[in-house]
Amino acid sequence: MIKGCKTVMMELQGLDFPRTDVRGYFQFVVKAPAGVAKDFDLSRSRVVVEQLMAGQEAEITDVEGLKAAQLILSDVWRWRRRGGGMDDETDRPTYAIALESLQNIEPEQIDRITSSLLDNLPISEVEKRQMSGSVQQVAMAGINGAVWGSLAACLAALLIFNFARGG
Repeated sequence: MIKGCKTVMMELQGLDFPRTDVRGYFQFVVKAPAGVAKDFDLSRSRVVVEQLMAGQEAEITDVEGLKAAQLILSDVWRWRRRGGGMDDETDRPTYAIALESLQNIEPEQIDRITSSLLDNLPISEVEKRQMSGSVQQVAMAGINGAVWGSLAACLAALLIFNFARGG
């Protein structure tokens, strides 16, 4: 089963569904696949996938978690092979599109805005989503300012060094 899971993850990479998206999918998965009990704790399959990605195959002892992980990966693989999410032109991650399609999870549950600035404010998720663009622009302006400032300081230091050396 371990080899089967690793093979499906490699196949998913070939279908432009990288390991980071596999990790994201398993982070939010809520419905057990066919062949697994409905009350199965899906965090067990999440742990197995993390172990597989870390190359710790020898430490995997949860056979049921491995079986569930293999079934979930197979569901995602079949969805992707049928063209699932390939025509989506948004900038959302592929795992979010897969979760909406396969798990019927609302986008707000997946794309929750988390920010050290916005989390402490008493505002709704919709307001956080609206403000996130502005916060991102301010952060990028700060980063750009720091980069340009350091370039200007470096240029000034070089000019001073050259004049001091030449005089």
